[in-house]
Amino acid sequence: MNGNLIVETLRSSSFPPVVVAELSGNHRGELEHALNLVDAAADSGADAVKLQTYRPDTITINSREDRFLITEGLWAGRYLTDLYAEAMTPWEWHPQLNERAAEHGMALFSSPFDDTAVDFLEASIDPPLHKIASFELNHFPLLRKIAQTGKPVAASVGASTSDEIGEAVALLQTEGCPLIILLQCVSQYPASPKDFHLASLVDLAAKFNVLSGLSDHSSGHIVPVVATTLGARLIEKHLVLDRNDGSIDAGFSMEPHEFQDMVNAVHSAHASLGEARIGLKDDNHPSRRFRRSIFVSSSIRKGEELTPENLRIARPSDGLSPALWDEVLGKAATCDMEPGHPLALGNWGE
Repeated sequence: MNGNLIVETLRSSSFPPVVVAELSGNHRGELEHALNLVDAAADSGADAVKLQTYRPDTITINSREDRFLITEGLWAGRYLTDLYAEAMTPWEWHPQLNERAAEHGMALFSSPFDDTAVDFLEASIDPPLHKIASFELNHFPLLRKIAQTGKPVAASVGASTSDEIGEAVALLQTEGCPLIILLQCVSQYPASPKDFHLASLVDLAAKFNVLSGLSDHSSGHIVPVVATTLGARLIEKHLVLDRNDGSIDAGFSMEPHEFQDMVNAVHSAHASLGEARIGLKDDNHPSRRFRRSIFVSSSIRKGEELTPENLRIARPSDGLSPALWDEVLGKAATCDMEPGHPLALGNWGE
């Protein structure tokens, strides 16, 4: 799915959500492995691939003070600068990864983490949109820089209050962002489905007059499927070639066959939504064939009274509607009728 088509798809609920494969640090520091991830994303049905664009010195400070030490979760015991040094996607890879994605008909974009990353992405791959990570939504200089590209923005809200989300949206719009997709997100790795509060997706879109979507770190695909039914227009999920290959984000990433299952489930969920309607649109719908109707159950002669003893409510629907049962009983037959004959309006009178 190319960049123009992604934006068109995001805007129209008649299309399934845009499904994004997040590569993050699962490349293991190997370009060939990263390219294989792009191939796997395409084979698994992803519409787009997302990277993260930063260097350790643009996202944290090289310090061994305790405040820079991760104390819980998958990366407990590691200092931020060391984690980011391992997880970063080398900037010189971006054009090759973008080219590989394009060969598959997929778009590629990224989460920039400072002004220099935005400038680099614009100059090197010209992405169709930019992503703002949960922990960056209050980074107003970054938001301003991204908005001034004039491109759509997907922004995760997993670490922000409602007021902070509103302030970020206002800034992005004021600075020229043409389209905003707010992504419901739980900034835990992995996340539990019970913490997503997906009912918020509808309110998120309505309150801020934006589109809504999902950035998902949970296991399985139940959360993306439910989000689809609630109007999510973009779904982001981490991809790993093998959960046991030592990739840094493997603990909350999907293997290719799981990703494919998710894409199929999301598409099926979207297809099931259809259009808003109550009841059948067509009186001649095939499913009505086996509704019940009124049939003659024993021989009836002309002038004979119609009673429960000589009529039955039975399938199929060839006869008079059972809704007229009380009106029919006690009336006189206007002709001879044999068992199995469907009662019709002309078969009875006063």
